[in-house]
Amino acid sequence: MRAFSTAIRYGLVAALVVFVAVGAARAQEASRPAVFITLPVVEGFTDATHALVETQRLVREALIASDVRVATAAQDADVVITVLNRGRGDVELTSALHALDDNVYATPVAIATTERYIEVTVSVGLCAGVVSAYPTGPLTCYRRAFVGLGLSGRDLRQPAKKPLSNSWEACADALARDVRAWLSENAVRIRAFR
Repeated sequence: MRAFSTAIRYGLVAALVVFVAVGAARAQEASRPAVFITLPVVEGFTDATHALVETQRLVREALIASDVRVATAAQDADVVITVLNRGRGDVELTSALHALDDNVYATPVAIATTERYIEVTVSVGLCAGVVSAYPTGPLTCYRRAFVGLGLSGRDLRQPAKKPLSNSWEACADALARDVRAWLSENAVRIRAFR
């Protein structure tokens, strides 16, 4: 009988430890900013082409593989990532960056003539013309452009098979690396928008 009582106590302690660990893991997960990945919306219509839809999927996969929390709906997200474009070379990228709204923070990007890139914007707050993570939230808006390059040589994921250099997958991996770093550095500020 005593052995049975001891086994029950150990079982209860083990269950309590598991319960606390699961609760802590859930709390940590909830404290990380969640992102929603979308395509541009023009007058209520999603600007979807096969290339953009494929790029959206690649960006989503790269972010998930890099341990970024991805939401399935904009209202569940802290940050909205809009996949704007993919292309090749400095002429296309320069033109794409110049086409951005003046309120979008974008830094110059050094790129080779034949190098592929994926361009996205990251939005926090209420941004006109962008699916917003805050339907009734703050009145401010922050938007920043990110560009993932195909020849960056930076492999975010550690898969069994590394993406080919200058592939769309390599661009998505480089982009995910930069977005994850930005999310990590700005997590406190992003949570302030909640």
